[in-house]
Amino acid sequence: MVERKKSSQLFGTDGIRGKANHYPMTGEIAFEVGRAAAYVLKKKNGRNKILIGKDTRLSGYMLESALTSGICSMGTNVVLVGPMPTPGIAFVTRSLRVDAGVVISASHNPYDDNGIKFFSSDGFKLPDSTEHEIEKAMFTETLKNIRPEGAGIGKAYRVDDASGRYIEYVKSTFPKGRTLEGMKVVIDCSNGSAYKITPFVLTELGADVIAIHSKPDGININANCG
Repeated sequence: MVERKKSSQLFGTDGIRGKANHYPMTGEIAFEVGRAAAYVLKKKNGRNKILIGKDTRLSGYMLESALTSGICSMGTNVVLVGPMPTPGIAFVTRSLRVDAGVVISASHNPYDDNGIKFFSSDGFKLPDSTEHEIEKAMFTETLKNIRPEGAGIGKAYRVDDASGRYIEYVKSTFPKGRTLEGMKVVIDCSNGSAYKITPFVLTELGADVIAIHSKPDGININANCG
């Protein structure tokens, strides 16, 4: 059980957000969120696989590791897809037929913020009622004695072709018989999660692409760009 700050609610209108490494965006809270989410989702659908993606923020590594540990500690497996745009994470959540998806991102906010947002198996935001169940499980004794052992512990693995699946999907939405040949396109990638995918898609469609702000280092996301 975690200690809740007075008058505090973890889930807002867009998941959990805050300054990275400060409440509620700490490794400790992310671990407990992972445990509670695994418990609630497994109880609802009886299966056990959750996907995690993120943007390029430095703190994403910390939160990804903590979430993964929490989820696996409850006997649920984790699929890691790395940096991808939020719509891409929603898409592969459906495509890979997992029970839920998680995106670790704070969108347009500065690099030292971060967030945790859940998708249901269909790629849409979890219902508020399910978020409430997750939060309730975190702040009660519900999970205290649930400790799978041995082969009952979950495992984590990376899916290398997740971005490729999304790229093919995006290309398939472009009108048949049309290309971007003859066009020069400048794309500002904001040093964010689309820094590889967007230039690649546009190039595949025939455009002459100039990508700027496409070298994320963990702290330059949205910095004087985008």
